[in-house]
Amino acid sequence: MRSDQFYRNLMRLMSDTFPGYEFLVNAQSTKRDLTRFANSEIHQNVSSQEMSFTAIFMKNKKLAVVSSNDDSLEGLKRLKEQVDEIIESSPELPYEFKMPPLRMEYPHYMEEESMKDVHPSKRAELFDMVKSIADEKNLKAFGYVANTAGDVAVFSTTGLFLYMSYTNADFNVVLLNETGSGSYGSGVAKNFEELDMERKVREVADLAVKNVPKVEIEPGSYTVILGPEAVASLFMYFAFGAINGFWHELGTSSSVKYLGKKIGPDFLCFKDDPEDERLVKVPFDMVGTKRETFPIIENGVFKNVLYSYGAALMFGKEPTGHTFNLEQLDFAFPANPVICAGEVSKEDLFAKVDKGLYIHRFHYMNIVDPSNLVLTGMTRDGLYLIEKGEIVSASKNMRFNVPFYELMESLKGLSKEQETVGGAFSGAVAPYALFEGFTFTSKTDH
Repeated sequence: MRSDQFYRNLMRLMSDTFPGYEFLVNAQSTKRDLTRFANSEIHQNVSSQEMSFTAIFMKNKKLAVVSSNDDSLEGLKRLKEQVDEIIESSPELPYEFKMPPLRMEYPHYMEEESMKDVHPSKRAELFDMVKSIADEKNLKAFGYVANTAGDVAVFSTTGLFLYMSYTNADFNVVLLNETGSGSYGSGVAKNFEELDMERKVREVADLAVKNVPKVEIEPGSYTVILGPEAVASLFMYFAFGAINGFWHELGTSSSVKYLGKKIGPDFLCFKDDPEDERLVKVPFDMVGTKRETFPIIENGVFKNVLYSYGAALMFGKEPTGHTFNLEQLDFAFPANPVICAGEVSKEDLFAKVDKGLYIHRFHYMNIVDPSNLVLTGMTRDGLYLIEKGEIVSASKNMRFNVPFYELMESLKGLSKEQETVGGAFSGAVAPYALFEGFTFTSKTDH
């Protein structure tokens, strides 16, 4: 990590190097240490350290967007030559672009003391725990354990300057049985203790033992329970495909039909929540907009779409704090996604299913119909038969096509229990979910 003073000096250096330009810069440094394991053996310890920045430069109503990992004076001079060439050959913007307004606040120091200078032996201890659980069940373990320390600065010629530093821990693990099938788990947290890795690995091991496909189910509509990994994926594709304000304004998003309408039961809630302690807080976006809890689905109503800074300027809207890519100023995404918990326990949720399926995770998901948000993909790492509230055996995986909004209408329950799973930015918080109508379209070979 650098420091806020380092980035203030970089801001001054860029001001001297780019006279006559307005600019907005995202700069960050990251140190990531990772222990990778396969066949229940550690086979790699790696450490990487990177510094990079992305910047928007403006002159004469023209923009240049560039990225670099060279913050030396000579590197900035070479970058200026590149920016000059881009500006010279670029057309004028079709809309008025202006740099974000002046905004300053105290630095956000969010490092956990226990995550500073983590020795590889700490990650090795966690691997030993994984191996011990795998050996108990005659399973093989694959995956990684990692810790990251980093910082981010956002600054501009308007006087905007914001800084945050952070640490986190994350892992994923695949446990395979003798047939080559198994199960998967992931997690992200502010420190190793909150990662709750042992409990999650034990749950993965129990599923991996049961994942010996003995039957094939037929295509059709089934009552299903989705695990948190699957629920998180489902709502991330909703986020990618339906809540971007730019696509909403162009009329190409399913939000055109469904925004403001009730799409699920009263207990359905999806939000972007930087105040959730289970996630690594992202207090501002990459144009310096303050981030606050932002409801997307509330009481079953599709309430809001997200406006990036670029989309807000284009369409006369207020930016919502979801700009995370200066190279795609029309892109918006929730950095701290939370699918809210329900009111019943996981056990009671399963008890509601006399006969159905448990889906642990999805694979190869895609959007086949953006206007109606029809999602396709496959099950992965476990498609299990439920009888009288209990997982009794495993089936071969299946391919599915599900319209998101129709699926939400069939939502019958969410668990009190939530998991923080790996994913974009800081991970995602998700419960177990019970649906009455989940459509499988075809079988797979495994």
